[in-house]
Parts: sequence; C-alpha cells; structure tokens
Amino acid sequence: MSVAPDCRRDNGFHQSEQFRDRARFDRHNVWVTLGQVWSSILTWHEKRASRRVLRDLTDSELQDIGISRADADKEVAKSFFWD
Repeated sequence: MSVAPDCRRDNGFHQSEQFRDRARFDRHNVWVTLGQVWSSILTWHEKRASRRVLRDLTDSELQDIGISRADADKEVAKSFFWD
C-alpha cells in the first residue's frame, strides 16, 4: 500500500465535469419559455381590452351581437387571466 492516492481510481473529478455540462443553460429553451410567457401576456392584454370594449357597449349594441347586459357584466367582472 502506498500513501499516494491511486490515480486510476475515480476521485470525483469526472463527476464535477458532468455536473458542469448539465448546469449550462440551453438558450433555445430559454427563448422558447420567454416566447410562451410573452404570448400569455399578450393574450391577457387582448382579453382585458376586449372586456373594456364590451363594458362600454350600449344595450342595443349588445342586443345586435346577441349578448344580454347580465352576460356582458359577468364577462367584464372576470380577471384578465381568466379563460
């Protein structure tokens, strides 16, 4: 037996290299995720804007599109991220 460490034995160096490779960010996945978040924000904004327009319609305009005032009020009362 020797006091010097055995160089042939795995000393954990390879494990740290593997961790380093896995820890890198995949830029494609980051951009895909950011695109999905941006799409959700745009959808929420469009819903919010359409509900504001719906809120401002008169009873006769609502009748023209086949929606009652109660249905319009119920839709307008929803939060912006509600489906």
